[in-house]
This record gives sequence, C-alpha cells and structure tokens, in this order.
Amino acid sequence: MSDAHNRVADPVALSYAEAPIVIDDAEHYSWDEAADVIVVGYGGAGVSAALEARARGAQVLALDRFDGGGATTLSGGVVYAGGTRYQKQAGLEDNPDIMFRYLKMEIGDVVRDETLRRFCETSDENMQWLENHGVEFGSSVYTGKSIYPPAGYDIYFSGNEKVTSSAKVVPSFPRGHRVVGDKYTGHVFFNKLKESAARLGVEFRSHCRVTRLVVTGQNEVVGVEIATIDPASADYAEHQKMIKRFNTYQRFFASTTRKASQQIAAFEQRVSKKILVRARNGVIISTGSFAFNREMIKSYAPKYEDTVPLGTLGCDGSGIALGYSVGGDLGKMDSVTAWRSISPPYCFVKGMVVNRMGKRFVTEDAYVGRLGHELAQQPGCQAWLIIDKEIYREAFRSAITTKGIPIFEYSGPLHQLHNLIRCTRKASSIEALAKKCGIDPGGLAAAVQRYNDDVIKGEDSELGKGKDYLRQLKDGPYYALDISVGNRRNPLPAIPMGGLMVDEDTGHVLDREGNSIRGLYAAGRAAVGIPSGFYVSGSALADCVFSGRRAAAHAVSGVTASANAESGASEQSTGIAR
Repeated sequence: MSDAHNRVADPVALSYAEAPIVIDDAEHYSWDEAADVIVVGYGGAGVSAALEARARGAQVLALDRFDGGGATTLSGGVVYAGGTRYQKQAGLEDNPDIMFRYLKMEIGDVVRDETLRRFCETSDENMQWLENHGVEFGSSVYTGKSIYPPAGYDIYFSGNEKVTSSAKVVPSFPRGHRVVGDKYTGHVFFNKLKESAARLGVEFRSHCRVTRLVVTGQNEVVGVEIATIDPASADYAEHQKMIKRFNTYQRFFASTTRKASQQIAAFEQRVSKKILVRARNGVIISTGSFAFNREMIKSYAPKYEDTVPLGTLGCDGSGIALGYSVGGDLGKMDSVTAWRSISPPYCFVKGMVVNRMGKRFVTEDAYVGRLGHELAQQPGCQAWLIIDKEIYREAFRSAITTKGIPIFEYSGPLHQLHNLIRCTRKASSIEALAKKCGIDPGGLAAAVQRYNDDVIKGEDSELGKGKDYLRQLKDGPYYALDISVGNRRNPLPAIPMGGLMVDEDTGHVLDREGNSIRGLYAAGRAAVGIPSGFYVSGSALADCVFSGRRAAAHAVSGVTASANAESGASEQSTGIAR
C-alpha cells in the first residue's frame, strides 16, 4: 500500500452497508429485475455515467435514495477546463499543457501524471459533450478576484491561478466555466443532463436505497439489493417531504443532522420493499462524499469535525461503505476542502491573516480553498484576520451596499455584517488586540511592522501578495476577525474528498491488494479523483464528467455494436471516455 494515498486499513462508522449477498451463479439466480448497468447515486457523476453507458447501447437503471441531483444541484455549476473554445472566443490562449502544469502544482501526486494529462486534454471535449446534452456555456470573462463570477460573466479565475506564487511558475488563465443560468447554476447543469438521459432512455428511479451488493464466490459484483418505496403510496410523498425539509433547512444545523438522519433511515426501513436487481455489465457507485456522516469525519478528518458539511443528506458515505463491504480500498480520507472566505468585502484582503503566534502563513488574496487548507495546518487550526479602523469602516459600508449576492447567501450581506459585529474583537493597540485573542503579542507586532515596511517598498517579500491588495495597517482601533476552523459563530463550509480507490484507466474499484474488483466501478466524490489532492472550484464537476464517463465506457465494453446502433443514442458520445 502506498502512503501517498493515505489508505485506511480498518474504517469505522461504515454501518450503512451490510455484508454482501454471495451467490453461486448469476445466470441462474432468481432476480426480480435486470439491467446492463446499474448506477447508484444520480448526481453529477451518476448522470454522466448513465448518459455515457446509454450512448454505448447499454440498458441503464439509475437509482437514487432521494430525488437525484445531490450536491451537484446545490453547487455553483462551475466546470474547470482549459484550452476551450469559450476561452478562445474570449481571446485567451490557454491550452491543456498549461492547465496540466498548474493543476500538477496544486494536486500533487494524487493521480498519475498520465491521468491528469488525460483530464486536461479531454476537458474541451467534455465541455462539448455537455453542450450536446443541453448544458450551455459562454465566453464573457471576469478577471477580478471573486469566489463566484458576477452576473453576466461566464469564465473566471476559480482557483489560485492569479496569485503571485502560482503566476511566477505557470501562465495564469481563468478556467472556471459557469453554466449559463440564474445565480448558482448547479441545478441547471444536473437538470439538463437528467432531461437528456430521460429522452435517450435511461430509466431513473428515485427513493430507492441500495442496501447491499450481490457478489459471486469470486467476488465479482453482479447485482444489488434495493430498498424501494412504492411511488404510488403516501409513504413516498412523506419521504419526499422529509428529505425536502432536511435539505432546505436542517442541513445547516449540526445539532439536527444526526437526529434527522436517524429518523429518515428508520422510516425507510419501515416502509421499503427489498428487491434484487442483476447488473449484467457492472455497478457504478456515484453517491457523493461522506460530508454528512459526522462519525466518519471525526474518525478520518478530525480537524474538520466542527465544520459545516456541504451537500445533501445523501452525502453520507453509504456508497463508499458499499464498496468497502466487498473489499474496496479507501484513499485520501483525510483530504477535505474547506472554504474560508474573507471576501467579500474585498477590502478585507488588504488586511493580514495570522496564526496564534502572530505569524502570517498564507497570502490574503489566496483562493478560498487554499486559505481553508492552510488554516487547518496551523496550531490549533486557529487564525485571525487583522484589520484597522479604516478597513473596518470600508467593510461595513460594503456590506450594506453589496449587490449581486443574495442577502441570505454565504458571503452575502447578512453574513458580512454578522462577521463584523459578532465575530470580531476590538482594541486600541495591536498588542492589546493580540492579548484579547490569545495571539502572541510580540509575534503579531513584528508581523505588522514587517508587513507595513513591505507595503512601503511596494512588494510583499514574505508571501507575495498581489500589489493591488497591499495597504498599510495604520490607525486604531484595530480589529481581529476569528477565522479559525472551530469558530461556530463563523462556520467553515467543507466537503471531504476521499473515497474508494479506483483503477485510473477503467474506474474499477480496487481491493486492498490493488486488484480490480470485477463488476464494480466508482466515480465522483465516492472515489479518489482529481480534486482529492487539492480542490480547485469547478474541478469536482469536471471530474464527475471525466470519471463518470470513464467508468461507464469500461462497464459497457461488452455491449454489442448492434445494440448501440439500435439505441439511436450513439451520436451523443464523442470519443472514448478513458
């Protein structure tokens, strides 16, 4: 086993999956139903896999515990891609090699170089594939610093590309391609693909939970056990109501998550009927992350125990548990993307971010995911943003005049005002402020002095913050905004990025000895993939398409060409999704 993948030998809190059903002969077993490919989890990766499998002639049954969409529908609808026709239309001469060099710098060795290159080289092809299925993109470029492109813009710097330390190594290009639509457009991304899948003959069943895998004595996955709720029953409507209530309101409150999850699980167990469905060509697990399984977070990524999970209740690690139940290996389970935003208000970027020793550790203009990642590496996972009177006043004015961000949205006006009023401490001097916060006074005073001296020289000699954001900390009173991981007044949104280890050429789930488990594939956040090394905004959706298509292409490799032609869907597939 490779230490690089942080594999875990004995996972805990994987009680969602029971032991598999073992049978002698799939051909002569008494199945209730059958399909060529069964997709478990119908979000971004699942619908991509279903579309690719259907385009290759497979009979596809897609299952989701709820109504489908998962975390994808809540996302910003950003796809990370380089060398695209949309960039070219905007006059940007980006290419897959530059994209590769940048991503390699960010994600390290989480996947082989060949896999990362393939991801980059097929990014424009995958964008065209999405367009073929009704997803629209544009070419209007926003070059400012933003966690999300303002209304009217289509492409933006979604990662760390513009930060000086990155720009010195590789040319910087904006690669975050936002799906055309109103506000956050993840729901547009998913619904367009779902509509296309329905037209092409993908069978989708909601409110079906896969409880066990079915394997032969040789551990080949040949089917699934499903707990399904009758769509014509009152129980089905009640289940929908429970899920909608949770995903709309309760998911924001950690205190209600566990109880609601248990109530929903108990309800499902009481009203569901079990059936067995054969998968002739394979089962693809695409159930999302384990963000809402707080026991798994506590066990694998304890630094992030107090973060706010992003996603839906379906992001509970159940698919990962299914794969593990038949011997699947796990990797990067401590890899979590956490978004600590200090902008808007953008004047905050002119301040200083320090740890409890008073030392700066990251550029304030860094991508929100980089700031969150570096924050979690600090002693006690603690940090503060230090600003002066002038910046505080500018931030207050900005908060009450912010446009383009919904008032209740994270980083919206109410969130900004909440941070300014409830999450800051104030003192007349830097030393007094340090003592109030538990920061080393001498360390903070020295850091402020060095920073101010650098501003006079016109260059951040310590960390390389962009010159546009260099400004001296001048007159007090001074303020410290607590941006620590565990600050429950200013919660840190997070998504775990680890999952099942897969063969990077086929998407097969690998066992603990590194061998492929026949008949079982994984994609999206249920698997180790491109974002598992370090998440850049848009790389998760791009990886859902990349890994979903890859798994499907290999799962249906036995489907005949005649069946493919008969389906009438082959024209929707462009090139091999490897």
